[in-house]
Amino acid sequence: MNWTFSIPAILIFILLFCFSLTSFYFFFRIVLGLKKLEGKQFRSEIFPKEPTETELELFFSPLERTIQWLPTLASLAMLLGLLGTVIGINSAFGAMETQGKVSLEVLAGGIKDALNTTIAGLLVAIPSLYFHRFAENKIRYISELLVKDFSNPQ
Repeated sequence: MNWTFSIPAILIFILLFCFSLTSFYFFFRIVLGLKKLEGKQFRSEIFPKEPTETELELFFSPLERTIQWLPTLASLAMLLGLLGTVIGINSAFGAMETQGKVSLEVLAGGIKDALNTTIAGLLVAIPSLYFHRFAENKIRYISELLVKDFSNPQ
């Protein structure tokens, strides 16, 4: 199999790789931090008395702002995949125009770039959206645990 790609496709792959690293970093940073909050003792150290709405908002606001980057990264990854598709198809038609003939050999390089950048974009976007939903639900679960802690004092 020929693993050569055009320069724009390589640049798109590099950007998508950076987006995937960022997505994994945000996800693991948030989830590992929230894992500690599942323990009642740790929660009681952070909130020794019942928190006010303002305190809860101040506590959860940075987490919610951070996870909002995940769908943004997913959208950018999908758009970069689409950009790679357009560039690949454009290069395929450019090669056809240059050679003055229509053949599979002429179209293959551009179509390959188009499909590979689309696949790479989706491989970054789908986990990013999953990570966002997972982290969002984890934050909701922790906030429910905090409500339970103070509604049923033991």
